Amino acid sequence: MQSVWDKAKPIYVALLLAILTWIALQALGRLTHVLLILFVSILFAAALTGPVRRLERWRVPRAISVILIYLVSLALVFGLLWFVTPPLFDQVANLGDRAPQYAERYDRLKDAYEEIRSNYGNLPPFDVQVERLGNAILERAGDLAIGLPGSLFGLFLDALSVFVISLLLVTNRERILGFTLTLVHPDDRKFVGRLLEQMWTRVGAYLRAKLIVMAIVGALTYVALLVIGVPFALVLAIIVALGEAIPRAGPWLARIPLLGIAALEGLGTFGLVFAASVVIENGKGYFISPYVEGDQLDIHPLLVFVSVLVGATLGGFAGAFVAVPLAAIVDLFVREVVVPWRKREIAEST
Repeated sequence: MQSVWDKAKPIYVALLLAILTWIALQALGRLTHVLLILFVSILFAAALTGPVRRLERWRVPRAISVILIYLVSLALVFGLLWFVTPPLFDQVANLGDRAPQYAERYDRLKDAYEEIRSNYGNLPPFDVQVERLGNAILERAGDLAIGLPGSLFGLFLDALSVFVISLLLVTNRERILGFTLTLVHPDDRKFVGRLLEQMWTRVGAYLRAKLIVMAIVGALTYVALLVIGVPFALVLAIIVALGEAIPRAGPWLARIPLLGIAALEGLGTFGLVFAASVVIENGKGYFISPYVEGDQLDIHPLLVFVSVLVGATLGGFAGAFVAVPLAAIVDLFVREVVVPWRKREIAEST
């Protein structure tokens, strides 16, 4: 006959597992930022593996190779900023010359709004709407200005963390892989090692290809804006290029400032910019991305879209950035491990 403890034991075990699960979920929620930094570091380390191997053939130590690559990247960024700043100041200074044109367009927009308001009396006056919008922008700008020092310091710490972690991952990759394989059954070590190497290679190749695609799209956008005659062409092209980091929605979200400034230049300019954006995006989808990225990730578009939504919800821009490579790793694990294991189970049960 079972004792009271034997009867109650499954309940206590279930309660303990539920409590541990809740604690684990709470810990994951608090460590989301740390996990994002860790995964971004893994992405950068995987992307650095190829160039570091090439430098190793020239007998350059790994640590020195990583530092050199980061220094060259920083030099390119600062060089780009040095190139962007003078034209940006010139275009801001020229805004005064365009003030009469913008004032005229403002008056036309106001007249159009008041005509609509005459049919819908519940709408507030145009000046009130503009004042509300201006106050909201100023309030938001004030909040950003107050939090700017802290945000910059946090960004610096995150960048430093990514640099240090990626450096350690690249220089100790074989040691980490060897330790990981010691935790696996000897019969499965060859398969697990091949799977981990495949994940590492695909993620690194994807990130390198994504950077190339961003550069090409940014260059094409810049040339198109110069031809059309849109102000702030270089800055807007950089924003569009950065938007390519987030698949699907990112490229068009990044074009909102571009289309807004184009609309201020007139309906014809807006139409040309929109048409150029459509052509560039289709060219990227049909020619640039397939040629540069190939089938680096080979995952379904639906999985890409859902992963971006989940990543953006959990981690904002950084979450959306790492969502697709992370989804590719999970997809590869499911196809290479879970599906074959499940097929074997089904075959054994029949």
